[in-house]
Amino acid sequence: MEPGPFRALAQFDSIVVDPHQHGLQPYACGAVLFRDPSVGRFYRHDSPYTYFTSDELHLGEISLECSRAGAAAAALWLTFQLFPPTPEGLGRVLRPGRRAALRWAALLAESDVLAPYQPPELDIVTYLPRLPTLSAVDRVSGEVLRRGIAERSAFVATYVVRGDDLRRRGHDVDADVPGGRILRSVLMKPELEAAVDRLHQEVERLAADAAADREEVAP
Repeated sequence: MEPGPFRALAQFDSIVVDPHQHGLQPYACGAVLFRDPSVGRFYRHDSPYTYFTSDELHLGEISLECSRAGAAAAALWLTFQLFPPTPEGLGRVLRPGRRAALRWAALLAESDVLAPYQPPELDIVTYLPRLPTLSAVDRVSGEVLRRGIAERSAFVATYVVRGDDLRRRGHDVDADVPGGRILRSVLMKPELEAAVDRLHQEVERLAADAAADREEVAP
């Protein structure tokens, strides 16, 4: 890994650290770090029953969640003992998801039913039905979500985009409505790498069936 991006961190005014997903942690394990600690005064709060043993700014006064469980920090520490943040540690867990995302993006690019919204940067794949209007894309995406859950065959999420979002990424879709849903899948579990071809085929089937039922016509 190139050291340049990490060296650039020293130039930032603030950094968000959130190991929730790719650090395999619960929601509560995250932080905002400021170059200038005095920024904490803008978040300061207190109550009649709180006190601190130091005149220095205390985390309990400025934390956005007030008091915080030590279990979140302990969970991150323990995870890094089992899977150190190295290529052969945590990287071994995350690489299959990245490979799966690249594989699915390639399948989407060749599909007559679905199109990749944009190239995946990590293990999250966004994609949309190949339909002429944003309202049709929205309806079919919603049906894929509903039918996949009802049939317990594919569990996807949706993601709202605008017409200009699609145009900037080269999608020739008529923005007949201000915004619409497309589809989103997160491939975090290593075992999904072996299932991505089957998953693609199932989502493709759901989208084709939904479009046919609603008499949508692809361009």
